[in-house]
Amino acid sequence: MKNARTKHLDFIIGDMVALGLAQFLMVLMNQDKLNPVLYMYYVQLGLLLVIITLSVAFLTDGYRNILYRGYLKEFIAVTHQMAIIFATEVICLFSFHLIGLFSRLVLFATFFVGILFMYAERLLTKNYLRRKFRNIKYARTIMVIATEQQAGILIRQLSSRVLTIFKIQGVAVTDRDMKGQMIEGVPVSCSMDGLSEYITGHIIDEILLSIPDDPRQEAELAKQFLSIGMVVHIYMEQFLQDIPRKTLERVSNMNVITCFNREIPMRLLFCKRLLDILGGAVGCVMTLVIGLVIGPMIFIQSPGPILFSQTRVGKNGRTFRIYKFRSMVMDADKQKEMLMSRNKIRGNMFKMDDDPRIIPGIGHFIRRTSLDEFPQFFNVLRGDMSLVGTRPPTVDEYEAYSFSHKKRLAMKPGITGLWQISGRSDITDFEEVVELDGRYIDEWDLEMDVKIILRTVLVILKRRGSI
Repeated sequence: MKNARTKHLDFIIGDMVALGLAQFLMVLMNQDKLNPVLYMYYVQLGLLLVIITLSVAFLTDGYRNILYRGYLKEFIAVTHQMAIIFATEVICLFSFHLIGLFSRLVLFATFFVGILFMYAERLLTKNYLRRKFRNIKYARTIMVIATEQQAGILIRQLSSRVLTIFKIQGVAVTDRDMKGQMIEGVPVSCSMDGLSEYITGHIIDEILLSIPDDPRQEAELAKQFLSIGMVVHIYMEQFLQDIPRKTLERVSNMNVITCFNREIPMRLLFCKRLLDILGGAVGCVMTLVIGLVIGPMIFIQSPGPILFSQTRVGKNGRTFRIYKFRSMVMDADKQKEMLMSRNKIRGNMFKMDDDPRIIPGIGHFIRRTSLDEFPQFFNVLRGDMSLVGTRPPTVDEYEAYSFSHKKRLAMKPGITGLWQISGRSDITDFEEVVELDGRYIDEWDLEMDVKIILRTVLVILKRRGSI
């Protein structure tokens, strides 16, 4: 099955042509202001735009549902994609110290004209495809075979798209003879007795079946149509109408319907892990340097291990050992039970003001500056944690969770997250923490991770709370 990028290769190629044409025209219109020696650089810039456009097409979902977007949604999608392309182009030029070679006027004009050209190109492509699919030679003709109630649902679904590759070529009702009658504006083509004769005499590529009350008849009809080489679709939405996302998969040797809250493409998970590896590697080097400075200070103030290790709960309940620079006295966990009455968090977390377990001086300093968190970069590098995620609970916190709280563990825990940058120490209600973590899980994308990392740095510099 084609994915959104290979399926819409025509739009991707069209976008590259539109951008190339926009840049060519902007260079042509400003040639009197440009140094002719630099023309070759603009050719190379055009090639860079092609590479960036292809990369953006691969790394984002900008082409998902492109056929079904209206005028406003398409313009917003084009503007968003052009902003990513333009920002990437500028970053590349700055990184290689080439920004000074190019006219700012040409660069910005290409951005704005590129939006108009790309938008026009997509509308023209859609208009062409719309006219093309009206022709039975190119459309995928489909026949609906269902109960009277289900036939209405299926026809509405097939007809709801302004641009569709399917053409309804026939309807047959299984629970009564309705030949000649109308369902949702489409005539019933034949009775079940005349079904074979109708299919034999008409251009029909695919069959859409829905007979929920008689799965045996559904299976027999499917076998019958498959025997003559037709593609058969069996509608199963009626069983899972309230579940927003599902797909058909194979688990071991079983065909199953897989349901999920959201689909995260593997390429985005790969990019997140790559970001974790790069960030984790840099963080580990910084941890070693910081450890050389604060390690002796911790030991002098409170003799014992420099690092603190504790069992935490990670993705979907998996446990792992988390590491921090020790900021508390050696028997801090034992003292915690005696201090529970001073817990300022309502719910399954522990946090208190003026914690007496903190090592005087150095302990307060590394907690205030979040330096105690740096050894967690080793957890990130190992794959137990991510740079950004939810806060990893302790085992006793996890054991007190209600069913709904486990949503916090749907993704890997992180060194920082939405909770840490949204008031951090100021939040005193655990349910608010759960809500923020749930929002991160539901809305996650790479852009959100980058924003959280940058905001975390700002929060630490302002010394608001502690991670």
